[in-house]
Amino acid sequence: MGIFSKLADAVTGNWVKVHLQWSEPALGKPIEVRIQADNLKSDHDAEGVYVQVMAEERVKVPEVHVAETVNGVLQEKVKDIENAVITFDQKFPIAGPQSLKAGQSYEWSGTVTLPADARPTYIGLNAGHAWKIRAGLDVKGNDPDSGWAAITLGR
Repeated sequence: MGIFSKLADAVTGNWVKVHLQWSEPALGKPIEVRIQADNLKSDHDAEGVYVQVMAEERVKVPEVHVAETVNGVLQEKVKDIENAVITFDQKFPIAGPQSLKAGQSYEWSGTVTLPADARPTYIGLNAGHAWKIRAGLDVKGNDPDSGWAAITLGR
Protein backbone atom coordinates (compact mmCIF):
# COMPACT_ATOMS: atom_id res chain seq x y z
CA MET A 1 0.00 0.00 0.00
CA GLY A 2 2.98 2.35 0.51
CA ILE A 3 3.50 3.17 -3.17
CA PHE A 4 -0.22 3.73 -3.76
CA SER A 5 -0.56 6.12 -0.81
CA LYS A 6 2.40 8.15 -2.13
CA LEU A 7 0.79 8.25 -5.56
CA ALA A 8 -2.53 9.34 -4.06
CA ASP A 9 -0.79 12.08 -2.07
CA ALA A 10 0.95 13.36 -5.23
CA VAL A 11 -2.28 13.36 -7.23
CA THR A 12 -4.44 14.93 -4.52
CA GLY A 13 -1.87 17.24 -2.95
CA ASN A 14 -2.34 15.61 0.47
CA TRP A 15 1.40 15.39 1.11
CA VAL A 16 1.38 18.80 2.85
CA LYS A 17 -0.95 21.10 4.81
CA VAL A 18 -1.06 24.70 3.56
CA HIS A 19 -2.30 27.56 5.76
CA LEU A 20 -2.92 31.21 4.82
CA GLN A 21 -3.25 34.30 7.01
CA TRP A 22 -3.87 37.83 5.74
CA SER A 23 -4.17 41.38 7.05
CA GLU A 24 -7.31 43.52 6.77
CA PRO A 25 -8.11 43.55 3.02
CA ALA A 26 -9.00 46.71 1.08
CA LEU A 27 -9.10 47.43 -2.63
CA GLY A 28 -6.08 49.34 -3.90
CA LYS A 29 -4.05 48.80 -0.70
CA PRO A 30 -1.41 46.15 0.05
CA ILE A 31 -2.71 43.07 1.84
CA GLU A 32 -0.02 41.30 3.85
CA VAL A 33 -0.11 37.50 3.50
CA ARG A 34 1.65 34.73 5.37
CA ILE A 35 1.70 31.16 4.04
CA GLN A 36 2.73 28.15 6.09
CA ALA A 37 3.34 24.62 4.84
CA ASP A 38 3.75 21.83 7.36
CA ASN A 39 3.21 18.10 7.89
CA LEU A 40 5.19 17.34 4.74
CA LYS A 41 4.98 13.59 4.15
CA SER A 42 7.52 13.48 1.33
CA ASP A 43 10.12 15.57 -0.51
CA HIS A 44 8.84 17.72 -3.39
CA ASP A 45 10.17 20.37 -5.72
CA ALA A 46 7.92 23.41 -5.94
CA GLU A 47 7.98 25.76 -8.92
CA GLY A 48 6.71 28.46 -6.58
CA VAL A 49 4.33 29.62 -3.88
CA TYR A 50 1.32 31.79 -4.73
CA VAL A 51 -1.78 33.47 -3.43
CA GLN A 52 -4.85 33.36 -5.67
CA VAL A 53 -7.70 35.86 -5.35
CA MET A 54 -10.99 35.45 -7.16
CA ALA A 55 -14.23 37.44 -7.28
CA GLU A 56 -17.59 36.34 -8.62
CA GLU A 57 -20.79 38.22 -9.25
CA ARG A 58 -24.02 36.20 -8.97
CA VAL A 59 -27.47 37.32 -10.05
CA LYS A 60 -30.78 35.57 -9.48
CA VAL A 61 -34.04 36.80 -10.96
CA PRO A 62 -36.94 34.93 -9.35
CA GLU A 63 -40.17 33.86 -11.00
CA VAL A 64 -39.47 34.79 -14.60
CA HIS A 65 -42.16 33.79 -17.12
CA VAL A 66 -40.53 31.96 -20.03
CA ALA A 67 -41.89 30.19 -23.08
CA GLU A 68 -40.68 26.64 -23.78
CA THR A 69 -41.59 24.13 -26.43
CA VAL A 70 -42.41 20.73 -24.92
CA ASN A 71 -43.33 17.93 -27.36
CA GLY A 72 -44.02 20.51 -30.07
CA VAL A 73 -46.34 22.55 -27.85
CA LEU A 74 -45.44 26.06 -26.72
CA GLN A 75 -45.92 26.35 -22.96
CA GLU A 76 -45.35 29.09 -20.42
CA LYS A 77 -43.30 28.21 -17.35
CA VAL A 78 -42.15 30.17 -14.32
CA LYS A 79 -38.47 29.78 -13.47
CA ASP A 80 -35.76 31.38 -11.41
CA ILE A 81 -33.02 32.60 -13.75
CA GLU A 82 -29.47 32.56 -12.36
CA ASN A 83 -26.12 33.61 -13.76
CA ALA A 84 -22.61 34.02 -12.42
CA VAL A 85 -19.52 35.65 -13.87
CA ILE A 86 -15.93 35.72 -12.63
CA THR A 87 -14.98 39.40 -12.36
CA PHE A 88 -11.43 38.90 -11.07
CA ASP A 89 -9.04 35.95 -10.94
CA GLN A 90 -5.32 36.36 -10.40
CA LYS A 91 -2.43 34.40 -8.93
CA PHE A 92 0.19 36.48 -7.14
CA PRO A 93 3.67 34.91 -6.87
CA ILE A 94 5.02 34.95 -3.31
CA ALA A 95 8.16 32.77 -3.62
CA GLY A 96 10.11 31.12 -6.43
CA PRO A 97 11.27 27.56 -7.05
CA GLN A 98 12.57 25.53 -4.12
CA SER A 99 12.96 22.03 -2.74
CA LEU A 100 10.70 21.07 0.15
CA LYS A 101 11.88 18.33 2.49
CA ALA A 102 9.70 15.86 4.38
CA GLY A 103 9.24 16.62 8.07
CA GLN A 104 10.11 20.32 7.66
CA SER A 105 7.86 23.36 8.07
CA TYR A 106 8.09 26.36 5.76
CA GLU A 107 6.82 29.93 5.91
CA TRP A 108 6.61 32.67 3.29
CA SER A 109 5.27 36.20 3.42
CA GLY A 110 4.50 38.88 0.91
CA THR A 111 1.89 41.38 -0.21
CA VAL A 112 -1.02 41.29 -2.61
CA THR A 113 -2.58 44.45 -4.01
CA LEU A 114 -5.98 44.32 -5.70
CA PRO A 115 -7.08 47.00 -8.18
CA ALA A 116 -8.60 50.08 -6.56
CA ASP A 117 -11.29 50.21 -9.26
CA ALA A 118 -12.47 46.60 -8.74
CA ARG A 119 -16.00 45.99 -7.51
CA PRO A 120 -16.23 45.75 -3.71
CA THR A 121 -18.07 43.02 -1.85
CA TYR A 122 -21.83 43.47 -1.81
CA ILE A 123 -24.79 41.31 -0.91
CA GLY A 124 -28.14 42.29 -2.34
CA LEU A 125 -31.54 40.71 -2.45
CA ASN A 126 -31.04 39.21 -5.93
CA ALA A 127 -27.38 39.89 -6.62
CA GLY A 128 -24.04 39.75 -4.88
CA HIS A 129 -20.34 40.14 -5.46
CA ALA A 130 -18.11 37.87 -3.38
CA TRP A 131 -14.33 37.62 -3.03
CA LYS A 132 -12.27 34.62 -1.96
CA ILE A 133 -8.59 33.92 -1.35
CA ARG A 134 -6.32 30.87 -1.10
CA ALA A 135 -2.63 30.00 -1.04
CA GLY A 136 -1.03 27.21 -3.02
CA LEU A 137 2.21 25.49 -3.90
CA ASP A 138 2.91 25.13 -7.63
CA VAL A 139 4.01 21.51 -8.02
CA LYS A 140 3.63 18.71 -10.55
CA GLY A 141 0.23 17.07 -10.15
CA ASN A 142 -2.46 18.69 -8.04
CA ASP A 143 -1.33 21.90 -6.34
CA PRO A 144 -1.85 21.57 -2.59
CA ASP A 145 -3.65 24.65 -1.30
CA SER A 146 -5.18 26.19 1.79
CA GLY A 147 -8.73 25.96 0.48
CA TRP A 148 -10.82 28.98 -0.39
CA ALA A 149 -11.70 31.49 2.33
CA ALA A 150 -14.19 34.33 1.91
CA ILE A 151 -12.92 37.89 2.30
CA THR A 152 -14.86 41.13 2.45
CA LEU A 153 -13.42 43.96 0.38
CA GLY A 154 -14.34 47.62 0.51
CA ARG A 155 -12.75 50.76 -0.73
